[in-house]
Amino acid sequence: MTDENHEDGYQQADPYAERKKLTFAQAEGIEPLPRQLQPKEISQQLRALLWAVIYDEIRGCVRSDAFSSNILTGRWLAISKRHFLFHKLGMVDEFNSSATQFIQEIKTVIRHGDFSELLGLVQFIIRCRECSQELKIAINRTLEFCRSAYRVYDGDTIVPIASMADVEPLQTAFADLASSEFHGARTHLRQAGEHATAGRYTDSIRESIHAVESVAKALAPKANTLDAAIARLERAGVIHTSLKKGFSNIYGYTNDQQGIRHALLDDPCAKVDETDALFMLGACASFVSYLIGKGRSAGILKRNALDDS
Repeated sequence: MTDENHEDGYQQADPYAERKKLTFAQAEGIEPLPRQLQPKEISQQLRALLWAVIYDEIRGCVRSDAFSSNILTGRWLAISKRHFLFHKLGMVDEFNSSATQFIQEIKTVIRHGDFSELLGLVQFIIRCRECSQELKIAINRTLEFCRSAYRVYDGDTIVPIASMADVEPLQTAFADLASSEFHGARTHLRQAGEHATAGRYTDSIRESIHAVESVAKALAPKANTLDAAIARLERAGVIHTSLKKGFSNIYGYTNDQQGIRHALLDDPCAKVDETDALFMLGACASFVSYLIGKGRSAGILKRNALDDS
């Protein structure tokens, strides 16, 4: 089989070949995800600040005097040699201790490398036994500050804080909310992502819940609570009683936190963080899609008026 025929055969076997060249957002026209839910993405801010903390550490181990010029010393001499041997797979007799050369190599990867190259290099550095604890802490704080999808775990391993399994519910929810009747819910979900990226975690949780409530109003316009909408689905025979209880318990979590759903949004008693916000964003996105699917299967969303008695 010729290469041309092979390529034609592949295209016939894979009708989504062109789509695979695009991100989901590009293909569907949905809103960007919060940066924490964007694995494989490295912002320019993150590149700049990672380089700042690493460069400051390297600069402290550079010697320049009458006998030498820009020579690495101390722990960064050891790290650079490890990098040359184990990361670049260079020959030991070709290693040199030039600070200028090493700094340029590291800077190039951090400035231009893809997520794998950049984070692979950073992980290599923090796994060197000569790497200072201060640098490890500074790198993790930088990842947090830039709302990266990655964190330093256990001091020497970079891990994603959200997997593709966490991303997909949000993408699906945006697609499910594409129709005009759900524009309000779509806006709430988008704002929840924006707040999460900006570090406004209480606001993010509030908007996530509002997205669910907005869909609930489409299911049961006369109801004031999500419980009423779930009860409507239960009466229609499309949701199990155990699921109803579970959803009510999750929803009740937000009722128990001062300052999330109620008027006192800035109350310091609302003890929520990034993990809470991302969990609720994903959970509410999944719940939104679930409610829409169940509402349609029950015929509820096809009606112009509902009997909620």
